[in-house]
Amino acid sequence: METQLGKFIRLFGNIFFSAIGFILLIVFFLLGLRLVLGAIDYMPWISFVYMSFMLLIPATLFVTVFVIFYKRTKIHPVKIVRWLSNIIFLLAISSWIIILVNDGITFFKNGYPDIDKYFSYNLLFLVINVGVIFFTGVIQALSTAKEKDWMDKHVS
Repeated sequence: METQLGKFIRLFGNIFFSAIGFILLIVFFLLGLRLVLGAIDYMPWISFVYMSFMLLIPATLFVTVFVIFYKRTKIHPVKIVRWLSNIIFLLAISSWIIILVNDGITFFKNGYPDIDKYFSYNLLFLVINVGVIFFTGVIQALSTAKEKDWMDKHVS
C-alpha cells in the first residue's frame, strides 16, 4: 500500500509535468505557426488572395446591412419615410459598388499592399455609412407607432 506522502508526490508530479507539457505544447505550436506564416511571405499569390479578401470585407459588410434594411423598409407604415429610406439605401448600395469597382481597378493596376491607398477604408466614408444607418434607423423608429408595454400586452 502506498503511503499518503507517496500519493501527494505522485499528484504533484502529475500536475507539474502536465503544466510543463502544456507550456511546451504552446511553444511548439507558436513556433510552427511562425514557420508557416513566415513561409507565406515567399508565396506572392497568398498576398494577392489576402489583399483581395481585405478589399471585399467592408463592401460586403455594408452592402449586406443596407440590403437587409432595404428589404425591411418595404413594410414600413409611413410612405414618405419608406421612400426616403429606399432612396438612401439605394444610393448607399450603389456608392459601395462604385467604390468596390474603383478599389479593384486600383488594386489590379498598382497592387498596393497597404489598405490606406483604397477608398473602402477611408475613415470619413466609413463614418458616413454608419451615420446613414443610424440616421435612417432613427427616422424609421420615430415614424412608427409606439409599441405596447409588456404590462399592457399581458393585461388586455
